[in-house]
Amino acid sequence: MRKVQLGKKGEQIPVLGQGTMGIKGGKSKEYYEKWRVSLRKGIDLGMTHIDTAELYNFGNSEKIIGDVIKEYDRDDLFITSKLFPLHLGYNAMIKACNKSLERLDIKYLDLYLVHFPSFLFSKIEKHMKLMEQLLNEGKIRYIGVSNFSVDQFKRGQEHLKKAEIVANQLRANIMKQKHIHNSLPYYKKEGIILTAYSPLGHRGYTNLNVDMGSKLKHVANSHNATIQQIALAWLINHDNVIAIPKAFQIEHVEANAAATDIKLTEAELKQFYTN
Repeated sequence: MRKVQLGKKGEQIPVLGQGTMGIKGGKSKEYYEKWRVSLRKGIDLGMTHIDTAELYNFGNSEKIIGDVIKEYDRDDLFITSKLFPLHLGYNAMIKACNKSLERLDIKYLDLYLVHFPSFLFSKIEKHMKLMEQLLNEGKIRYIGVSNFSVDQFKRGQEHLKKAEIVANQLRANIMKQKHIHNSLPYYKKEGIILTAYSPLGHRGYTNLNVDMGSKLKHVANSHNATIQQIALAWLINHDNVIAIPKAFQIEHVEANAAATDIKLTEAELKQFYTN
C-alpha cells in the first residue's frame, strides 16, 4: 500500500488506515469478533495504521484493538489514540495515557492526539507540555491534535520546546471539503499530515445530491470502481492527506484497500470541488 511521510524524520505511514469510532457498546460476542476479523483483514491488506480513542465506547474500542494487535509484530503496526481534553489535571492526563496503553496492551503509542480543543483552550500549554513529556519518556512516538483550527494548531506548536505536531485529524470528505480548501494548504507547506475521519460520510454516500452523485458515477464507471472508492481516492490523491474509514464488513475493508490503487487525473480531482 502507498505510504506518505509523517513528520521530519522520514517515517512512512499508510495512506489508508482503519477507524474504530463505530465500535458500539452492549453488543454480542459475535459482534465484537466480527470487528476483530475486519481489523485483521485490514492489517493483512496493508492498513496497519489503526486509530482509536479513550472516548470511543468508554475505552472498549481500545480493548478490541488490543485483542487483535497482539497477534502481530508491534513494529509492523502504527497505533493512534487520543487524549480526552477535559482531563485538565496533570495526574489525570498521565493516568489517561497509561490506561490507553493498558487497554491496548502495548508499551507505547505511535501517535497520541489531543482529541479536540478544550473549552478552556488556555489549557493547551499544559496539554502540550504533557505530550512532550510522554514523548521524552518513550510512551508516545509522535504528537498530534484533532479538530483544531489552523490557528489553534499553531498555538499548540508554540508550546512545544523541541517536538513537532505531525498531524491534525479533521472531518473531511468529498461532501465536507472545508478543510481540504482552507486548512490543507498550510499543512502541505509545513509538511503536516491531515488525517481525514468520516471519509465516507455517515451513510456511505447513499444520499448524495444529483450533481455529485452523477459525477461520482461517471468517474467510478471509468475506473471500474464504486462511488465510495472514488470518494476515498479523491481524498488520498491529495498530497499530505491520509484517511481512516471504519469498516465492519469484510467486503468493505477490501473495497477500501482497493481504493488506494485508483489514480485520479487532475481534471477528475477538480471536478468534485465544491468551492
